[in-house]
Amino acid sequence: MHWKNEYSLGILEIDNQHKSLIRCFASIEESIKAGHTWSSTHFNIVSLKEVARFHFSCEEALMRLFGYPDIGEHSSQHEHFFTFLAEIENNSLHKSTEMKLVEFLRTWLTTHITGDDRVFARHILSGASIVATGVLD
Repeated sequence: MHWKNEYSLGILEIDNQHKSLIRCFASIEESIKAGHTWSSTHFNIVSLKEVARFHFSCEEALMRLFGYPDIGEHSSQHEHFFTFLAEIENNSLHKSTEMKLVEFLRTWLTTHITGDDRVFARHILSGASIVATGVLD
């Protein structure tokens, strides 16, 4: 799996974080294809979780900052991602779950970035105002 220009949202930091996610996905896929041990694949999954947790926190902070109306749905998709990874982690990988993992990561990434993340990015780039918190008033 590699970065494609069609994944670009036009928000540099988010695009760079998406590139990091893709590198993590690619490491998992390469580990599985090469027949590496479960510990190697597990290490890559743990790395993915760390990168994803940081990325999702950044996205959700931007959503709150810019008053994104669908933050609840978007956040629940992020939680689903972690639920799926935990399910895979709790089971020892065998061929069927390895393929399930690779397929999930490929599908989730492309549909999430080109779908939901693109809608969120359009909200910000359309000139959405930062939501006032009253802290500076």
